[in-house]
Amino acid sequence: MGLVTVLIILAWECIVAMFAFLLHVIPLKNYYKNIVKVQLFLSSSALILGLFVHYYVKMNYDSGIFYGSKWDDRGEPEMVILFLTFFICSLIHFAADKKNSRNKIETFVLRADEYKIVKDVEYLYMPTVKNYCEFDRGIIAFSGNMPNREIDGTFTCRMVKDGIYECFEYKALSGENNKLSFSRIKQIIIWLLGAIDVVLAGIWISQDPKMHIDVVSHFLPGLSLILFGTMLFELLKGTKGLFAKIMIAFSIFLIIIGIVSFFK
Repeated sequence: MGLVTVLIILAWECIVAMFAFLLHVIPLKNYYKNIVKVQLFLSSSALILGLFVHYYVKMNYDSGIFYGSKWDDRGEPEMVILFLTFFICSLIHFAADKKNSRNKIETFVLRADEYKIVKDVEYLYMPTVKNYCEFDRGIIAFSGNMPNREIDGTFTCRMVKDGIYECFEYKALSGENNKLSFSRIKQIIIWLLGAIDVVLAGIWISQDPKMHIDVVSHFLPGLSLILFGTMLFELLKGTKGLFAKIMIAFSIFLIIIGIVSFFK
């Protein structure tokens, strides 16, 4: 039981780490060169660990070691399907990067008055892009790290079509690179809580009484609701339309329900 608990926690931590790299929560040297490799490695590691856990549970369920846990004799195939989905998406990203690798990587040095940040999702060229900036050569789209306001900086980009560039890495020319903004601190806290939530979920599945399962069962649902609501809010904020507003209200409702559950 202990082996399965540790391995499934590691599998989900790989996914948490993958998204942390993708969203620039964890810094990565030569981001535009290494991110697809890191994503493929972490997603494949999660899939391998998930497959091992799946078949280990199926093969050893009748031995009785999983009785009393939340594992069943199916080995939770839905979880493996989710890991497989992450892996396939990583393969697609890897293949797309190879296809686009012939496009020249360019670094733009822009002063604060040479570009304008636009925080508007109506102008989308890639699924993950919510913000972009306009400058004299076109548009730089951001899917991760970006300046909160117009300041002097360097932008490492690749052209995805005429006049449209995807920004892989942004660096401020001033000392602001060394400052932790509120949004940066918020990102770090969210992903740290995500890593903790994964550990609690693994412990809850095992139902090991030695691991203070009552405490875990009390905090896990609330923390999961808060994280889901927060990520949904971050994804949708700034979007337009009635449906988006309804979903933002729903995300706030989830956060409130999660907080209230801690005090029950």
